[in-house]
Amino acid sequence: MNPKKIIVTGKKALQLKYAGQFSKIDQLLKKLKAADKKKKIDSIIVYIDDAASAKAAGIKAVRSLTARECKKAIDSLYKKHMPAYIAIVGAGDVIPFVELVNPIGDDDDDTHIPSDLPYACEAAYSTNVNNFTGPARVVARIPDIPQASDVRYLTTVIENCIASKPQQRAGYEKYFAVSAAVWKKSTQMSLHNMFTDFAKLKLSPSFTNPSATHLKAPVHFYNCHGAHNDNNFYGEKGGRFPVAITSSRLNGRISKGCVVAAECCYGAELAAPSMLPAATDTSIANNYLQQNAVAFLGSSTIAYGPADEQGLADLITQYFIINVMNGASTGRALLQARQKFLIESGPQLDPYELKTLAQFLLLGDPAVQPVIDENDTKAIISDTVENRRMKFAQKGADLKKNLAPAQKQQSSTRSKHSTQINQLLKQAGISHNDKTSVYSVKSRPSGASTGAKMLGETDTKFRTFTKMTAEKNFNNFEVLVVKESKEQLLGWKIYVRK
Repeated sequence: MNPKKIIVTGKKALQLKYAGQFSKIDQLLKKLKAADKKKKIDSIIVYIDDAASAKAAGIKAVRSLTARECKKAIDSLYKKHMPAYIAIVGAGDVIPFVELVNPIGDDDDDTHIPSDLPYACEAAYSTNVNNFTGPARVVARIPDIPQASDVRYLTTVIENCIASKPQQRAGYEKYFAVSAAVWKKSTQMSLHNMFTDFAKLKLSPSFTNPSATHLKAPVHFYNCHGAHNDNNFYGEKGGRFPVAITSSRLNGRISKGCVVAAECCYGAELAAPSMLPAATDTSIANNYLQQNAVAFLGSSTIAYGPADEQGLADLITQYFIINVMNGASTGRALLQARQKFLIESGPQLDPYELKTLAQFLLLGDPAVQPVIDENDTKAIISDTVENRRMKFAQKGADLKKNLAPAQKQQSSTRSKHSTQINQLLKQAGISHNDKTSVYSVKSRPSGASTGAKMLGETDTKFRTFTKMTAEKNFNNFEVLVVKESKEQLLGWKIYVRK
């Protein structure tokens, strides 16, 4: 039996967007389906708002392409077909992202998080990320450009996916990596975990204008600043935030099959050209796919991580690259990364861990496999794709049952550990914080097994202390997150805005 892939999109939205060129899009998707067949993947194309197409797939057509209706349709398709891959075709103006409420509230500039995470989860439609702590499906988005109707862009992206074939791991061990200078230590740790060395790391601002040789590497990794509706990534040193790379620098310089992971804020934001500095611009994520990359993992909103340690954006991006290097399809690589991130972060999730889970999404065909899986080629009896998906589904259910996500309190109470917290704030240099918030964790997540309570579980809280500094292109945030019980401080972390 061949694994199944469902190609999900909206006919009316594509017809409205591309007008008389819709037939070209339809033929392009059929071409992808035929190419999948040659790769021993049985694909079906479903226009979820078209009665005939939906009926052929065994579901009811949606009345409108809202996030709620699209989530319901994808859930129905998953239950009907149990696919190995779900490929959403189109930017948010075709199949909308689910706009999750920012779990850290007004402590940064994001009110909502455009997310594909709900499509990867069994839970019903909601805008609360706390309902989606059990990712179980392989989902990615093959995007076009928002509010743009150039068929050539989507043609290039899909044809690159079609042409992609697994390569030897050795080829993908050649990487290009750029970090803001202030995050050197953290990025070195990430690169060591991914590639066992960090010799090729470039630091911004000392490094500028990557050459064609730099950009030819098959794996690109960024730990830089990003900004809303901006086609640049930025470095940082001494209060300066110079451009580390701009979207146009990629033109003609990216190797076929390139895989990208970016920790940057808004790294995977699909910005409409009208929102960028020039109408001819495209976002970095969109342009990478136009310039031959087959996968881009990044954040849709403001992302966070430690400056000198590992956490949040550092973890989910490096887990993704490690999984790709080990022979996973890009979609499976993200699912595994999400699940490992939750295991490492749990059993209680602070609001910044929840935001990280919600905001990182994969652009590209989830069935693309950049690196040969040596375990499959060497095994006498190979594990099947279907069996792996069953295991991931069970792991997702277990995570949902056993993880306890934080929930913001409407009112805060004074901590019994104020003296210690004040010392931590002083050490962190954010004693004059702009915002303070308190998050509680339920004593036992719904449906979890009964038994002895974990240490401090009943009264666990997260307290966050945020310092904001206005910079030229964005507001910069630094936050101290303290975990406490009634009896003691259980831990603390310092996160910075990427």
